[in-house]
Amino acid sequence: MQQPSQALPARFLVVPALVLLIAATGACRAPAPAPNVVLQDAPRTPEFSTTLVSPIMQVAPETSPLAHPADCPGLESALAQIVGSPDPIALAQQLQVPVKDGRIQVVLTLSQPDAGFLQSFDAELGTQAGTRVQAYVRPARLCDIARSGKVSAIRLPAQAVPQ
Repeated sequence: MQQPSQALPARFLVVPALVLLIAATGACRAPAPAPNVVLQDAPRTPEFSTTLVSPIMQVAPETSPLAHPADCPGLESALAQIVGSPDPIALAQQLQVPVKDGRIQVVLTLSQPDAGFLQSFDAELGTQAGTRVQAYVRPARLCDIARSGKVSAIRLPAQAVPQ
C-alpha cells in the first residue's frame, strides 16, 4: 500500500486561487458613474413663503423706545422687540408667540415665590413652579414688571418645533 502524500496536488490549489483572484479584483473595481447624472440622497428643500414687513413694523434701533436694556432689566431681547413695536400684538403673532385677549404668554422668574403682585399689573396667571410663573401679560406692562424689583427675568415660553 502506498502512503498518501501530505501535500495536495497543484491542480486542487488552482481553483481556490482563481476564486480569490476574481473576488479581489471585482471588489476593488468601483462602478463607473453615469455621464451627466448627479445622485443625491437628501430630502427636498422645503418651500418658504416671504412676508413683506410694512414700514410701520420697521423700527430703527436708535428710535426704538427700548434702545437701552436698562429700561427693562431682565427682559429677553425678543420681548423687548415686541414691546418696542408700534403694534406689539401683531408682531407677537408674527413671531408665533401665544396671544390671548391682548396679552402675550411669557415666563417670569421671580425673586420670591409669591406671584400675587402680578395681578396688580393686569397679568393672567397660569402655572407656577417655585419662582417660575407662566402668565399672559399686556406688552405695555412688561417693562413695569421688569422694573418692579420682584422679577429677575422675563422670557418667551419654550415652544415645540415640528420636525
